[in-house]
Amino acid sequence: MKPLLYFLIMAFSLPAFAKKEVRADRFIIQGQIFEIDIVNETDKSAQNVQIVVYQDKEVYASFYSKDNGSYEFILPIGHEYELWFGGKEFVNKKVYVDTRSMPSKSSGYECNLDMGLFKPIQNVEFPCLVDHYVKVRFDTEYKQLIPDYEYSQFKAKEVEKAVRKAKKTATGF
Repeated sequence: MKPLLYFLIMAFSLPAFAKKEVRADRFIIQGQIFEIDIVNETDKSAQNVQIVVYQDKEVYASFYSKDNGSYEFILPIGHEYELWFGGKEFVNKKVYVDTRSMPSKSSGYECNLDMGLFKPIQNVEFPCLVDHYVKVRFDTEYKQLIPDYEYSQFKAKEVEKAVRKAKKTATGF
């Protein structure tokens, strides 16, 4: 169950320096999307996963991850974002990113966000994923985007319970 839990919890890292040159009034989000088989507790790189970006509650962009599950996009700072990972193929996970208080800096910002997704299971709902799975904001003390760790841990526990229930439903045990 540990590999499954790792990907359900979602990896989030915040390096001090961006690997790519990003304009001062922008930030880059990049990462890898994994497909999790919650019944067999396996994972693999997810191919061509839809990602929808909402900026200030309006659709801003929609695109697909690469064949290896990687993705990367650059967004302007100074807005609220909601990122939907999954599309029609997966149970969607939503990430909230608040960049309204981010000041411009010489090289922009970077946010690395790996996401584990799973396919829907017949007759199983995941109400815990209606709300944001992760909330990210700019921290003025650390001068970078950071997740709300308490909220993320709470959501991860909710999802873990729902996955256990779904696994029982899917396998009949």
